[in-house]
Amino acid sequence: MMKSLLILALFASSTAFAQVEQELDSFGGNEALYMKAKALNPEVESDVVQNRFSQRTNRFELAPEFSGVFGGDAYNRTTNAGINVHYHINPSWSVGVKYNYAFNNLTPEGQSMVDKASKAASENPKDPNYLFPQVIYPKSETLALVNWYPVVGKLSFGKLGVAHFDTYLLAGYGNIELSNNTTSEATLGVGMGFWINKNLTTRLEYRAQQYKAEYYDKTQDMLTGVGSVQMGWML
Repeated sequence: MMKSLLILALFASSTAFAQVEQELDSFGGNEALYMKAKALNPEVESDVVQNRFSQRTNRFELAPEFSGVFGGDAYNRTTNAGINVHYHINPSWSVGVKYNYAFNNLTPEGQSMVDKASKAASENPKDPNYLFPQVIYPKSETLALVNWYPVVGKLSFGKLGVAHFDTYLLAGYGNIELSNNTTSEATLGVGMGFWINKNLTTRLEYRAQQYKAEYYDKTQDMLTGVGSVQMGWML
């Protein structure tokens, strides 16, 4: 009889423990349930991911960025420093603006062409046949943006902590100021954001942008890529 009661008690304990485990959600959001489960079976170590995403609805985010431009004028290389302002309508959608100021340097090919033209001009100042290469480079850009966040989640690194992340798609339209004129610009991109805490974020973003460049003898469609790193702060 005593043996039967002992078996029933062990069965009841294991059943209760299993029920409590089922009540725990995948992110371990209920600490009280976790402590209850641990008390039922203290020999089992359970790592529970605490902390949830911060509330983003109706909040602003300021995000300075640094970016590099791939493509564009063959004689020029561009990097940008700028800032993004996002208004989060809800966790899935945000709208905002992006401003970038450009820093430009000649590529080795561009520098070689300029050096050759400068040498020809110094040796034959009255000869009209030498020609400096025309380099079209960006000076700044201003874009209106729409961001969509279809996937959000968490990564657990055990006792090191938890990383919150989201992935997003973006579309934008605005103006880009070039060295010789200002023209319209469209952009599409994808990014991933990592939440360091409830207010601080880090974004890795890549976007394609398209605009027209006016040369002496032609109008050329420019399709460039921009890779950026951003640090954001939720207000």
